[in-house]
Amino acid sequence: MSAPAAAGRRDATATRLAHLLLTRLTLAVAGGLTSVVVARALGPGDRGAYWVIVTVATTAAAMGNLSVEKSQTALWTREDNRPAIAANALWLGLAAGAAAAGVSFFATVLLPGAPADRSALIWGLAAVPVMMAIVYVNNVHVLRARTGVVNRGSLAGAALQCFALVALGIPGWLTVEGVVIIWTLSVVVNLLLLLPSLPVCRPREGRLIARTLSCGLRHHPGYICHFLLLRLDILILNAMSTPAAVGIYSMAVTPAELLRAATATVVQVALPRQMESSRETAAAYTARTIRITAVLAASSIVLFCLAGPFLVVAAAGPAFAGCVVPMLVLAPGVAAAAAAAPAAAYLLRLDLPVRTSLMYGAALLTNLALNALLIPRTGVVGCALASTIAYTALAAAQVSWFARSAGVPLRRLVPGAAEVREIARRVLGLLRAG
Repeated sequence: MSAPAAAGRRDATATRLAHLLLTRLTLAVAGGLTSVVVARALGPGDRGAYWVIVTVATTAAAMGNLSVEKSQTALWTREDNRPAIAANALWLGLAAGAAAAGVSFFATVLLPGAPADRSALIWGLAAVPVMMAIVYVNNVHVLRARTGVVNRGSLAGAALQCFALVALGIPGWLTVEGVVIIWTLSVVVNLLLLLPSLPVCRPREGRLIARTLSCGLRHHPGYICHFLLLRLDILILNAMSTPAAVGIYSMAVTPAELLRAATATVVQVALPRQMESSRETAAAYTARTIRITAVLAASSIVLFCLAGPFLVVAAAGPAFAGCVVPMLVLAPGVAAAAAAAPAAAYLLRLDLPVRTSLMYGAALLTNLALNALLIPRTGVVGCALASTIAYTALAAAQVSWFARSAGVPLRRLVPGAAEVREIARRVLGLLRAG
């Protein structure tokens, strides 16, 4: 690549990164505001009921999506596959999501601790096909380096959710079902804004569809284990404790997961380079990205631990004071997972789904065992501790596997002054541009 072309690519990447950072920051603020409004309007018990429904819906989407986005990423390395992958994304998501929503409804009503409000549950599951389509379509846009399209859809959905909750929350008109309906409508708006930039046509190349599903299914056990690792704690706590405890824990989880925002931005921008470059180039780029995400994660967790507890309790009210300790316990594990995300993306290139599934499965079993041991003794704090231990162990395994497979010494993954200066330079440039 010539020097001008390389410089142009770096400038384009920097621009995408700046836009994504602004988007993530806006979404974090909107997410914090909606969490506060829901907490104030519903209280711990009803917020817990709402969070269980959202967790059921997102779990249904994860279980039913067949890891198609991972097979899209793996098959994207061949340029002749790309038009058909883009054309198939919407229809595959809607079809698979409809099936997953139907199965999940009947499975949920038979399980202990099922949501009592069936109407709200139906509204929540109605979002499943839309969420799955968003995942597939977003992935196509990211692989095409069209992150601006993804940003606009996410911001529009968040804006609708935020404004609707505030408008109904101020006069006290919010209910569990109303909050779920608003959440579902915000997901629909997100998808609608993604479609004009996507060639929406009938699915084509049936053999590629079959190959996409086959490739995705090979990776799906690992994906399911990873998703359940991140979400099953809510359902376990709901089965072993009270809706109020779930509400407290959901408030602890919400700001902790916002720690991923900064690092997720870098990972999203880096993905095309990781998938389209040679293995050697991708390995070097991934190592550099890990160093940057490590700095961002460390900086975020320091700020979070200093300011987060005071801001959350002041905003949500004294009823949620019990979320402070689990929030602080959960934060290191979330930061470790965020820092290791570039390594996880690189491992897709290796196409070793069985080994990947075993790694995620071991982390999930660790989390389940620790939850069963700790929740009866320490409640929501034990739930947070179990998640932190499992997240950190998984992050260590991902980084170690990447280092071995890429032939990168672990010391090259330790960030230094260069990464700090680069991040500072980017942030200052973003502030000047603003």
